[in-house]
Amino acid sequence: MPRLSPLVGAALAATAFAAPTAAPSKFTYYNLTTPLAAPCDLNTGPDGNIYASTFLANKLVEVDITSANPTLTEITIPYTLPQLPDSALPARLQGAGSCVVQPGADGNVYLATGVRNQLAQYNPQTKKFKFFENSGGTAGNLQPFNDAWPTETGLWFTQTTANVLTFFDYATEQMTSYEVPTPLSSPVGVYVVPSGDVWICEFVGQKIAKFDPTTKQFTEYPVPLTLLGPAVVRAFTGGKYLWFTAIATNAIGRIDITTGAFKTYLDTANVGVPIEDTNDKNGNVWFSTALSNTLNYITPSTGKITAIPQPDSGITSLPVSLPPVANIAVHYVSQDNSIWFTQLAANRVGRYQLSGNQ
Repeated sequence: MPRLSPLVGAALAATAFAAPTAAPSKFTYYNLTTPLAAPCDLNTGPDGNIYASTFLANKLVEVDITSANPTLTEITIPYTLPQLPDSALPARLQGAGSCVVQPGADGNVYLATGVRNQLAQYNPQTKKFKFFENSGGTAGNLQPFNDAWPTETGLWFTQTTANVLTFFDYATEQMTSYEVPTPLSSPVGVYVVPSGDVWICEFVGQKIAKFDPTTKQFTEYPVPLTLLGPAVVRAFTGGKYLWFTAIATNAIGRIDITTGAFKTYLDTANVGVPIEDTNDKNGNVWFSTALSNTLNYITPSTGKITAIPQPDSGITSLPVSLPPVANIAVHYVSQDNSIWFTQLAANRVGRYQLSGNQ
């Protein structure tokens, strides 16, 4: 995940959104009980439940969607490293700055731990945590934003401040890191395509890169000026198109992995700042926006961007919503054809029910 420090301030200022509210039928909200926990990334776990990381609290959020009445549970993360040097803050704010959660093919949930510079593993069956030291050393991921993507044998994740791409092997619990060719490129987003190639976003390097696990070689593709600040890549359509957010230009980018050709989808209606993306079963590409309180999607066949206002989220009719709820994660769940999202400043997780070809 890219740098979101202004959003932390928004989280501290927007406590009015923490109270439960009624929502139109397509939207459902799940409020966190820990004040100012700031839910960040979100994903479907290996058990089918929804898991979310928290930016300002040492909590893993679980929403049991397998039951008739889904409930939200906050699980305390027993970090093994000493408390961070922020003791002047209230205890609930002494978090790791975690903003990555991914399911592993080994049945575990994996979490980045932000400035604690570890990889965390949570077993939904035993309810136990394990922690692994990053192979990037002390410079591994000292700033709290990176990303990860699972495979059948292990987990690929970026270490932004160390400028490396790392593979964690489920069986051996060992890490192997590969240095990104461009110095100080700040790799963030990562996605593994069906061929096994690993693609990453170089947030500062202004490139999209492919890593071949067989040859151990990187191929880098400089992004056009319309797609500066490539951050998160979590959508793949048509067997060859990778979609990523471009924070600096308020756009969504697409790269054809067979040719390296880019295409830009600029959001001209809102100054939303796209953060994450996902694709639904119909090939629509959804993306979250930090400053616009809307759910957004691109219809690839037409290039049209549609914004759906989120209820109980302030004024959404302006280019920048007031106040912004800081939508971070956006994630498609195929089992019930829904979009899940996090509102960092509103301190809640949300669900939007899809229908038809939306």
